[in-house]
Amino acid sequence: MNELMEILNNPSQAQDFTIMTSLFRLGYAFVLNFLLAVTYKLLNSHKEDCHIIMHSIIYIGVIMAGAMMMISSNMVVAFGLLGAVSIVRFRTAVSNPIDMSFIFLAIVVGISCGLAFFIHALILTFFVGFLMLFLNKIKLGMAPPATVNYEVKVSVKKSGFNPDSLTLLKEFLGSDALMMDLRTDHKRVNIRYTHSLHNLLEVQQVHRKLENIFAEDPSLIIKISRK
Repeated sequence: MNELMEILNNPSQAQDFTIMTSLFRLGYAFVLNFLLAVTYKLLNSHKEDCHIIMHSIIYIGVIMAGAMMMISSNMVVAFGLLGAVSIVRFRTAVSNPIDMSFIFLAIVVGISCGLAFFIHALILTFFVGFLMLFLNKIKLGMAPPATVNYEVKVSVKKSGFNPDSLTLLKEFLGSDALMMDLRTDHKRVNIRYTHSLHNLLEVQQVHRKLENIFAEDPSLIIKISRK
């Protein structure tokens, strides 16, 4: 514990690599970039593939910390690493600039940890993380969405359900509705749709349409929730 505190308080003394200093820097980079990945998840929970960026943030941050430990002030190693990286071809394009911001932040945090600027890395992580959460909370510059995605769940008795019910359901909900799941058991049929709606009035209209379609089923269950 004393050695860890000495490394944290006196980064210049951490230039002599030991197993402890190496593990500390990598572990420190992992913790901070893990917090960044969690922040990204909070801001992008609606994305199905957000785990890809989350993993990338952690991997890149830790790898950069390790790379900077190798480079340090050795220019020969720096140019060697630059040459090795230059032959790698990255085919995955990051189309969202905000995703790119997280990746770039992970790189900077990793570099800071690798060079033993621990306090700077900590301040940078929390400051920029808080900034991202704050700007997303106040929705700076964001226009209100024209439509909102809702999840529509319908549960009916199996005895009163037939293929024509699906056709009628599709006609009532319109082309904006997309069936995601259809499951049956020995008693009930459970259907799950996604539907793009503009306002609460349209949600109520969809609810009434579903009640009309399955009006003969007293056990009808309808759940409409915002995604």
